[in-house]
Amino acid sequence: MSSWWHMIYLGIGAAGGAMIRFGLNGVIPFSTNQFAWATFTVNMLGCFLIGLFSSLVDQQWLRLLLITGFLGAFTTFSGLGMELYQYFKHGQWQLFVIYGLLSLILGVVLVFLGSKCAYIFQ
Repeated sequence: MSSWWHMIYLGIGAAGGAMIRFGLNGVIPFSTNQFAWATFTVNMLGCFLIGLFSSLVDQQWLRLLLITGFLGAFTTFSGLGMELYQYFKHGQWQLFVIYGLLSLILGVVLVFLGSKCAYIFQ
């Protein structure tokens, strides 16, 4: 399969992930006075799905579509970093620590659970 097809699958997945991410941010906007639910939810769901997809999907084109494209655009470590910085900048220390630690620890746990759930579908 040519690299052009790879780019097409990647682009289709990324477009879908980005649009869903954008829509969720419109529904749950970020505020430095509240927990960053939109980014947290997207990142935790993405962690679970990457664990699931990486264990279930063998075809390169489908991995490009779902993992690299869709989940790459859907989840956002840069958004996590920006929101942590905003909490820090505004002196919201409790939210800074809770959101940062919970995102990292729960994210790893969800990748593990996603990969284990893949056995159900195999």
